[in-house]
Amino acid sequence: MEPSPPAFLLTQFQTAANRQMAAMRSWKDPFVTFTFPKKVIFIILSILFLLTLGAFLSNDLFHFFFSQNGDLMSFRFTIVLLFSHVTSFYWALLATIYTLQADDNVLVWVALTSLACNFISFLIRFCLDFLTISYRKEEYK
Repeated sequence: MEPSPPAFLLTQFQTAANRQMAAMRSWKDPFVTFTFPKKVIFIILSILFLLTLGAFLSNDLFHFFFSQNGDLMSFRFTIVLLFSHVTSFYWALLATIYTLQADDNVLVWVALTSLACNFISFLIRFCLDFLTISYRKEEYK
């Protein structure tokens, strides 16, 4: 028969086993890579939408001012683009509200910048759609 280990080794082994069991929390852990707070998610979403909508806006501005080819502009998607601008502005507004409550100066600055850029891009899109209303090929049946 083997002799039993001393008591201090037994407790040391048990604490190591407990640490190992605590490391294996859930089966979902390998699949979860990033978790962000709400304020950061709203900032990221609003900036991603701002960049995407900015690409559409720059394309339309180029074709309106330089190439003057109205067929290549995004007239067919005006409702979707304006709705996307409003959604992006709303996410930037939510991010600003959440970061103002958290008192994180860097995130507040990023959220306010995103809010201002989203508002300006919406105004530019709205003015561009108003200016190009005579170039549209609308068909009413």
